[in-house]
Amino acid sequence: MLSDDLRDELAAIAPEAECDRLAELSGLFHVAGSAHLRGRGAVDVHLDLASSAVARRAFALLRSFQVDSEIRTYQRAAFDKATRYQLHVEGSPTAYETLHHAGVLDASHRPVDHPPRRVLPRHCCRRSYLRGALLGAGSLSGPRDPHLEVRTAEIEGARFLADVAEREGAQLQ
Repeated sequence: MLSDDLRDELAAIAPEAECDRLAELSGLFHVAGSAHLRGRGAVDVHLDLASSAVARRAFALLRSFQVDSEIRTYQRAAFDKATRYQLHVEGSPTAYETLHHAGVLDASHRPVDHPPRRVLPRHCCRRSYLRGALLGAGSLSGPRDPHLEVRTAEIEGARFLADVAEREGAQLQ
């Protein structure tokens, strides 16, 4: 399947610069992440991913910032009953700090719609953000009539993603 090949190829790219790792994490969490309130201000975050390669990539990114996470699997109940991968990040001071720097959570541990400008100041950061979004929620169909799609939960996130892509010379509709 083309989507799997795309994810596998993108997951093999390991950004070295800290700003690029943060931007890729931001892209992943903005399209495939969810926040879970535990009470008393504590928040856990999860990624729901379609590929083991992407789950390993996200795990490695988090580990590069000393953020602990756990990979779990489950069978999707609908459609093809495919195996899905969840990355669980328990709220900890290091996790909160990293996810705040990545523009995923604000200073009060609340999710943000899109990262602030400080997360994507350079060409390399924007490319890493787009890679993270493709890893987290991208699909590619074809080959006859190629079609690339990235899903987002909110329209604001879709607009932001389209703006980032446009700044890098790609048009998303």
